[in-house]
Amino acid sequence: SSKSNPVMLFLDDLQWSDSAVLGVIHDILSDKTDARCFFVGSYRSNEVSPEHAIFGLMKDLERSNVSTQKLLLDGMKIEDVNTLLSDALCAFPRTTRRLSMIIHEKTQGNPFFCLEFLRSLVDRGLLRHSLRQRS
Repeated sequence: SSKSNPVMLFLDDLQWSDSAVLGVIHDILSDKTDARCFFVGSYRSNEVSPEHAIFGLMKDLERSNVSTQKLLLDGMKIEDVNTLLSDALCAFPRTTRRLSMIIHEKTQGNPFFCLEFLRSLVDRGLLRHSLRQRS
C-alpha cells in the first residue's frame, strides 16, 4: 500500500479472536513504514468481557501512537423500526406502529434482525400486502 493506493481491511467478529490474531493486527497497524492501512474491526459487545484481549489491543495501539476510534452501534429506536416497516409495507406509520413495537421488542432494534423477522413473517404467510385491504 501507499499514499496513493491505501489498503482498507475489515475484520468482523473479533470477539472470537485470540491474542495471536490480535498481535498480528497490532503488528500490521503499528508498522512505521510508509504503508497506508485503514482498519475496521467489529465485535459483539455482548460477547466480550472487559478482560477480553481486544481491549488490550486497543490500549497497545494507543501506546504505539496509532490513532483509534471506538464506535458503539446501538439498535434502532422504535420510531426508526416503524419508519423501516412503514416504508417496506408502503403504509402509513400510524398503521404499522403496533407491529413495529413487537418487532423492536423481539430484535432490540438490530436492523439485520428486524429485516430477517419481517422476512420470516412474509415467508410464513403471516404478513402480506393487499392493495384492497391496505394490510
